[in-house]
Amino acid sequence: MSLFSLFYPQVCPICGSYVGEKAMRGQLCDECVAKLPRTEQAALRENSTEMALWGDIHSNAAAKRVMHLDHAAAFLFYEKEHPIQSAIHKMKYADQPMIGYWLGRYAAMEMMCADFFDEIDIIVPMPLHPKRLRERGYNQAEYIANGISEVTGIPIDATHVTRARNTPKQAMQRGEERKANVADAFSVNHPEQMYHKHILVVDDLITTGETMRSCLKAMKKFRGATFSVFALCKAR
Repeated sequence: MSLFSLFYPQVCPICGSYVGEKAMRGQLCDECVAKLPRTEQAALRENSTEMALWGDIHSNAAAKRVMHLDHAAAFLFYEKEHPIQSAIHKMKYADQPMIGYWLGRYAAMEMMCADFFDEIDIIVPMPLHPKRLRERGYNQAEYIANGISEVTGIPIDATHVTRARNTPKQAMQRGEERKANVADAFSVNHPEQMYHKHILVVDDLITTGETMRSCLKAMKKFRGATFSVFALCKAR
């Protein structure tokens, strides 16, 4: 073990166990990877993540026609009191975005087997408002997207979709407040450069789906584009 590893050992962000001298920050131990609360949604159409995004739409066919949504899935279930809750909190608020990178890699390696990423042209991480980005110092969705990109080889674009309004956190909103809170919250730049692309939008957590629906609505300006959605976690 190196002197650096002796004083700054790399530990699993979930269980705290030592993960080895060559491990990188944010990397989970093998035991915690095996115990992740997987959704197994990658090969399932009309799963709970897709249906959360539909809103008032009631079928996959209608979602494709109205929202241009091809498919959607979450890698993990987000469960309160489960260790994954602490890991996601560290990723978002405790300056440990590499957790997202590694979870993105694990997700990509498993979901590629279900052809989830087939025909995707580009990955777009859910944007943060510039003010929130300055406060946090990073966008966790970009770290998740980087992990997926390194495994799949699909390029990332973080410039064509922006957060136009610095909305209050959705977790603080209830019912119809969530929808109003994120209405017109996103804008797009140079839409002609994204025409007819199949775009995978990546986010960390989907609960009611209101934020993602607002983002997809703004992205309809990418004429002829098709959208798919990857969420690291889906709230039960």
